[in-house]
Amino acid sequence: MLDAEKYRGDLVRLGLHKVAHQDETLMNHMFRACTILQDMQAADHVCLAGLFHGVYGTEGLHNDNVESIPEDKRVAVRAIVGAPVEQMIFTFSVMSYQSLGKSFRNMMRPKGKPEMKDRRTGADIPLERDEFFDILRMKLGDVLAHMPQQAGNTQLNLPAEYSGFWKVAAEYLGPDAVDTWNKYTDRQMWIDPEEN
Repeated sequence: MLDAEKYRGDLVRLGLHKVAHQDETLMNHMFRACTILQDMQAADHVCLAGLFHGVYGTEGLHNDNVESIPEDKRVAVRAIVGAPVEQMIFTFSVMSYQSLGKSFRNMMRPKGKPEMKDRRTGADIPLERDEFFDILRMKLGDVLAHMPQQAGNTQLNLPAEYSGFWKVAAEYLGPDAVDTWNKYTDRQMWIDPEEN
């Protein structure tokens, strides 16, 4: 299992302990997302990407049109997490949430393919099926990391507002995702686990 604490100093060096994220620091939110992904039994590379998921900003966190992410910052993150995980983090940062939803609907069809788009340019983000599901699992961990903290927040309550979509995603991702969903939604948006 990934030892997230091992990366705390790296996140501090990247300045994430100073970035506000609702009523806490972005770093605290990212640690919670990682813990949730571990609870979901996600692979270590997905948990690590989840731990760093906000390092470049996201559509929800920085929805102002970020034109570019400095290459030197990408090099620094790549040195910490490795090239494949950094690419997941970058994709997570630049993807449009609309294309994530469309891609998930596509993937539920036989032979469906993701159609992820870069929110900054509209360009296609090529992903294999397993890469897409890693990103979807990361986003589910991120969404759950907003609960219950976001419930009293004046901003959009993403989990409740889009709970139908995320419930379907959790079910599609399997029993571990369903168990984690039920645990972190505090049974308010319960999914009945499938009987074996």
